[in-house]
Amino acid sequence: MGKAVFLVGDAAEVGAVQGQLQRAVLTERIHRTLRRAEAAGTTQLLIERAARFEAVLAQAAPHWLNEARALAAAAEIEAAHLLALNCLPEAFWGESYFSAPLSDTKNLEEVVSPFEAQGYEPLLGGDCTTFFALGEATLAGETLLHKNRDERDEAQCLYIKQINGFNRFVGGGDIGHLGTSHLHTEDFWVGANNTGSAVLPVEYEDCILNDGHVLRYLAEHCDSLDGIVPMMHELIDQHWLGGGGVNMGMIMVFADATRGLIVEATSRRLAYEWFDGDAMAVRTNHFLLPEMQPVALPPYPGSVHRYERASELWHEQDGFAAIPVCGEIGRDRSGAPMAICRNPSDNLGSVTVSTSTATISSHDDRRSQTHFRNCHPGYTPVVILTPLDRVSDSDLVSGAHNQLWRNYRGWA
Repeated sequence: MGKAVFLVGDAAEVGAVQGQLQRAVLTERIHRTLRRAEAAGTTQLLIERAARFEAVLAQAAPHWLNEARALAAAAEIEAAHLLALNCLPEAFWGESYFSAPLSDTKNLEEVVSPFEAQGYEPLLGGDCTTFFALGEATLAGETLLHKNRDERDEAQCLYIKQINGFNRFVGGGDIGHLGTSHLHTEDFWVGANNTGSAVLPVEYEDCILNDGHVLRYLAEHCDSLDGIVPMMHELIDQHWLGGGGVNMGMIMVFADATRGLIVEATSRRLAYEWFDGDAMAVRTNHFLLPEMQPVALPPYPGSVHRYERASELWHEQDGFAAIPVCGEIGRDRSGAPMAICRNPSDNLGSVTVSTSTATISSHDDRRSQTHFRNCHPGYTPVVILTPLDRVSDSDLVSGAHNQLWRNYRGWA
C-alpha cells in the first residue's frame, strides 16, 4: 500500500523527498524500461523524446523540471530517463510488458503491488471508470466522485503536494509520473482523468502533456471549476495538450460541492457539459458529447460494457449514493474480463491499480476528504486524506500544530 507523504516546499525540496523515498522502485522501473528500449532498438528515440518533453515543460511548467531534476538526483538516476517515462512512444512495450517483480529487498517489498498484469489485449479497451453524484442524489446531500484507475501494474504513490506559489492538492498515480490520476484540491474541487476515444492522428499531438499532466496543471492553477475550460483552451492554443494515449483523446471529470463538469478533448478541440442540482454522471473511455462524435473512432467494447454497467449500478442509487456504494461498484466483476474491476487473472494489459472516492461538503469542511485505495481495491485498506491542514482528522497535523505541519517534508 505504501505511505502517504506530505510534499511541501520549493520544487527542488519536493523532488528530493520523492527521490529519496521512491529510489528502489523508480530505479527498478527505469532499468526495466531501458532494457526494453535496448531490445527494441529505441534507446535513441527515448532520449530524443525526453528532450522534446523537457522543452515543453520549460515553457509550460518549469517548476516541474526543477522537481524532476531533484527527484532524479536523489534517486540516483538520469533526469532524461525520468522524463522519458512521461512520454513513452507508441506501442513501446507491445506484448513484452512485465510489471515490477516481487523482491526480497525490504524497500521494494513494502511498496510494490503483488499483482502482476499478464498479457495484452487492446481490443478490450481500458483505463478508467469515473462517476459522480451531486446534492440530494447522495445519502448525505454531499457531492461524491469516484474513480477506478486501470493501468499497467506499476507501483502507485499517494501524497499531499504544494510547491511554493501553486495550489495544494492531494494526488496519486504511478511512481515516476510527474502528473496525477486522482486529485482533491485545497479549493474544494476534485478531479479525475480518463483516456478518451481513439481519434485520427490529426487530432493528436505527441510528446506533450498527457491527461495526467493536464490534471495536475489544472489543480495547480485553477482556484475553482470556472477556470478549467479556459485553461484547457489555453493549453490547446499553446500546443501543450496531448491525450490519454497515442492517438487517444482525454476525458476530464470534475466536481465541487454544488456542480459537476465533464470535458472531452483532443489536442485540437474540446467540448464540455455542466451538471448541477441532484445530477449523476458516469464516464469510461469513449466520448459521449455530440460535438466530439465527428472526431471519435468507434468505442472499444470494454469501455462500452463498463459504461453501461456503472450507469446501471450508479443510477440505481439515486437519493442513496454513499461512500460504501462507491466501493462496491469499484469492486464489481460483472462481465469479466471487461469488468469495472480488473484482476490480473483477466489476462489483460492493465489491472485496477487504485481507486479514489472523494466527498465535497457544503455543510462542513471537515467532511471534504478523499478515500484512496492505493492498490487493487479487492485487498487494499482505505487511506483518508484531505489537502488542508485545517480539516485534517489527525491530531498530528491539525489545531495548534498547523504551522509545524507546513514544515514537514516526509511525514508518513
